[in-house]
Amino acid sequence: MSLMKGWTTEVVINAPQQLVWEQVTNFEAYSDWNPFMLEAHAQFEVGSTIRFLEDVKQFGQHWLNAKFLSIEPPHSFVWQGHFGASFLFSVRHSFIFEAIGDRQTRFTQRHENSGILIPYFAWRGVYHVSYQGYLDYDRALKERCESIVASS
Repeated sequence: MSLMKGWTTEVVINAPQQLVWEQVTNFEAYSDWNPFMLEAHAQFEVGSTIRFLEDVKQFGQHWLNAKFLSIEPPHSFVWQGHFGASFLFSVRHSFIFEAIGDRQTRFTQRHENSGILIPYFAWRGVYHVSYQGYLDYDRALKERCESIVASS
């Protein structure tokens, strides 16, 4: 129940901020490495839509459409989407890239839920599975970026 309103994940990646930014914003390559967002298609500009396929394990895969609210390369971007009408369920997701020196990046994801379906999704356990999906995303991103650095 503590995940009902949202959550934050964070990982330190031993790779430059620009490299991490490039991997996260290369949406067409998500199918190559991302275990949670299996596909993503976007025109990466404020006001445009991103469409992605999430794998919410026992709840199945589902497509979500969201709109980019802000993009500040290579520091952050935010999208917001909804399920049905926005008053039913809405999600706002922030991606934050913080340089820690020249060769490390703190990557943070903030996920905020709103809407009248929040208690229902909590009761079903969707938030725990989704939260784990974002942790898996962070782990896979770290492995991908650090592998690129090691091979260069």
